[in-house]
Amino acid sequence: MNLLNPFRTRRPRTADGERIYAVGDVHGRADLLVELMRLVIDHYPAMRPPPSRVTLLFLGDIIDRGPDSAACLRMIRDLCEAEGARMLLGNHEDMMLASLDGDPEAQAAWLRNGGLATLHSYGIAPPSADEDSFDFGERLTRGIPQQHVAFLRSLETSYRSGSYFFAHAGVRPGVPLHKQAPEDLYSIRSEFTESDAWHGAVIVHGHSIVDAVEMRPNRIGCDTGAYASGRLSCVCLQDDLQSVLQT
Repeated sequence: MNLLNPFRTRRPRTADGERIYAVGDVHGRADLLVELMRLVIDHYPAMRPPPSRVTLLFLGDIIDRGPDSAACLRMIRDLCEAEGARMLLGNHEDMMLASLDGDPEAQAAWLRNGGLATLHSYGIAPPSADEDSFDFGERLTRGIPQQHVAFLRSLETSYRSGSYFFAHAGVRPGVPLHKQAPEDLYSIRSEFTESDAWHGAVIVHGHSIVDAVEMRPNRIGCDTGAYASGRLSCVCLQDDLQSVLQT
């Protein structure tokens, strides 16, 4: 056995009996989210063996860019509350939360990176030239349902199942999983995606766009650029089995 990476000599596995549907970046595409959930429902009885529990896991960046961020958040919040689904914090949710708190740099970055589409989905006007960041944050707070804000503030930054570790963006190579900085988990990019290092688990992530779900020995990338490509992807993991669903 390879003591540094035992999973190079055996396939990675979920926790016993757990089936995970890990969904990549939705980015405001409520239409694709509905379509993918139908695929998940159809897939569930077709895969064997039946699991003892199912985890529907959204990898973050549900909002921005696409036209229906408000609807996406409403649907996923409902799934988390009613069906036990989970959602991880993405960098776009982090920018939105910091914007609500009146951070001027976060507000500028958010609006440059798809936040205007989220404002439109909630019926909120963009900030005027003379509106200060605190006032804009207050207006956001009044315009976005408090249930949505509370839901976003409750999000985790990672999830673990067996030899899989889930985070929105990835992990910092060389840092133990239990010591990862939250901002790396939801915002790291090239330092992670260009690394062939073993991270202590197979990392399942979104954030960095690929044409199709990318399965490597040390990571699985699930962001297929749904907002522009029309392809929203999900990787299904159970025991040592792996499969992909895509709109």
